[in-house]
Amino acid sequence: MSSKKVLKLDFEGAYDFLLLGLISGFRDYKLCFELNDLLKLNFQRRDDVILAAGRPGSTTRHSYFDCQGGDFETYHILSNRDKAGTGFFIQEKKNVDFFLIINGTSSGFNVKNLISEIRTIDIISGVYKLDPYDIKSAESFLIFLES
Repeated sequence: MSSKKVLKLDFEGAYDFLLLGLISGFRDYKLCFELNDLLKLNFQRRDDVILAAGRPGSTTRHSYFDCQGGDFETYHILSNRDKAGTGFFIQEKKNVDFFLIINGTSSGFNVKNLISEIRTIDIISGVYKLDPYDIKSAESFLIFLES
């Protein structure tokens, strides 16, 4: 009888991006308009992000916007809730309506100022910094860093 050898891969992704959770009951395009106006950005709609859902053959669709910042950083807005209301991009963060993912920030990037500015937008009920290492499925965000 031969013995089985089981190899366990221990992957810990290097999450080199800033992740904010936004709470807003408004539509994605309205949120992007307000962020564009306040932060002097130019979010543009891209193809929806489509993920495989729990049942075979079922998927979820999430609206997606991105833009370049002034200092070589890239901003991404992703809806957490599926367009049909049937699922979430990050299941464990059901209270978050949108994710703001920022990569390529410099060491002088001031996250606290950004959060304070975003909180001044009337249609945003809440904004807070999320730690990707505390999210089980944070590797899902890595698709935005490769494009």
